[in-house]
Amino acid sequence: MNSSLFDTKRFKPFSFAITVPMIMLLLIGIITLYSTSISPTEESTDLSIVMKQLLYIAIGALFYFFLTYTDLSYLKHWQVAGGIYLATIGLLCATLAFGPEIANVKRWLIIGGIQVQPSEIAKLSVILVTSAVFSYKEKYNELILFLISFVLVIPIVALIYIQPSGSMATLVLMIWFVTAFLGLNNPLRNTALLMIIGGITGSFVISSITSNPLWFLLSVPSIVLAIFGFYSKNNWKSFVLVSVILSIVLGVSSQFVWNDILKDYQRKRIEAFLNPEETKEDIGFNVNQSRIAIGSGQIFGKGFGNGTQSKRNFLPEYQTDFIFASYAEEFGLIGSLILFFLYGVIIITAYLTAIKFSKDTMFSLICAGIGTKILFEVFINIGTNLGVIPATGIPLPMISAGGTSIIVTLSSLGILQNIYSKGSSKLRTGKKDILEVYEE
Repeated sequence: MNSSLFDTKRFKPFSFAITVPMIMLLLIGIITLYSTSISPTEESTDLSIVMKQLLYIAIGALFYFFLTYTDLSYLKHWQVAGGIYLATIGLLCATLAFGPEIANVKRWLIIGGIQVQPSEIAKLSVILVTSAVFSYKEKYNELILFLISFVLVIPIVALIYIQPSGSMATLVLMIWFVTAFLGLNNPLRNTALLMIIGGITGSFVISSITSNPLWFLLSVPSIVLAIFGFYSKNNWKSFVLVSVILSIVLGVSSQFVWNDILKDYQRKRIEAFLNPEETKEDIGFNVNQSRIAIGSGQIFGKGFGNGTQSKRNFLPEYQTDFIFASYAEEFGLIGSLILFFLYGVIIITAYLTAIKFSKDTMFSLICAGIGTKILFEVFINIGTNLGVIPATGIPLPMISAGGTSIIVTLSSLGILQNIYSKGSSKLRTGKKDILEVYEE
C-alpha cells in the first residue's frame, strides 16, 4: 500500500464504459428536468430545480474525481471502515433528532442550507463496510463475518425505517444481503439455500397479505429442493436444516409484520399493487397516471417539451419518483431503450470488474455492491412507474432531481472507476514485466 492517500504520479486509465454512460445519463436528467420545467403558458419558466441539479452534479463530479484517485486499500483497515460506519450512524441519528419534519417524515438534514439525505449515504456505506468485513475471509470463518456484517447493518436499517422510510430500509437491507451473499464461498449451495428460504418464506408472506392459503403451494418446489439437497450432499445437511427452520420462522413472523409493523400507507401501496383496478381513485392513482404517461409516448414520444401529463399536473412527483414517466412520454420507447442500454453498460461493467478482482475480496465486493445498488434503484424506480412493483420513493439514478442521490451515485462511480483503473494498471504492468523478461 502506498504511504500517500493519493496516486498523483500519472493519470490512471479511464473506463469509457463508465464515464460515457454516466455523462449521457446526467445530460438526459438535465434535459428531462428542463423539459418538465417549461411552462405550458406564456408565464415565465422556473428553472430553479435545473440550476440546483447542475450544482449537485458539479459537487458530485468533485467527489467522483477525488475518489477516482484515492488509495482505496485504506478501507481494509478496520479503523477506516469503522469510521465510515459510525459517521453513517451519527448522520442517521442526527436526522431523527434535528432534521426538519417534512410531510410527517424526518429524512433530511439541513447542512449549509442544503438538504442532505443520510439514508442515501447509508447505501454506499453499507457496501464499503460489508466489503471491508469480508476482506478478513482468510483469517476468520465466512459465516462469522456474515453474521458480523448483519449485526452492523441492523442499526442502519432500523434508523432508516423509523424516519419512516420502509422502502429505503428494505433497499439498504437488499444491497447488504447481495453484497454479503456474494462474499460467501460455494455459490451453488448458497443459491439452493436462497431458493429454499425464498420459496417457503414467500408462500407465508403472500398468504398473509391475500388471506388465501392456496399460496402455500409456492413452498412445494422449495421443499422438494430441500429434500434433494439434504440427501444428495452430506455437507449440505446442516445448512438445509437451518435454512428450512429459518424460512419457517420468517414466514410465521410475516403475519405479525403485516398486521403490527407495517404502516397503513405501506400496506395500501402493496394492496394497490396487487389490486390496481380496485384502487384507481385512491393510492393507485399515481401509478395509473404514470402508466398513462408512458403509454402515451408510444414509439418515438411526443417530443421535447410536449409532455402533457407533467405539464398539466396529472402526473405527481414528475421530477423525482415518476421522472421516468415524464421522460418516456416525451421520448417514447426508443428513448427508454437508450436509457436501459446506458444503465446496462454501467451495471455490466461493475460486475465484470468484480469478476476481474475475484482474488481481492474487498474490491470485488465493492464493485458488485455498486452494480447491485444501481440495478436495484433502476429496477425499483422504473418498476414503480410501470406498476409492476408497489410504489416506493426510490429515485432514478442520475436522472431524478435530488442532491444527495446525485452526489452518492457519482461517488460510487468514482470508486468503481478507481478499482477498474487499478485492474488496468496491473494488466499493463504485467505485460511490461513479461516483455522485459523476454528481451533479457
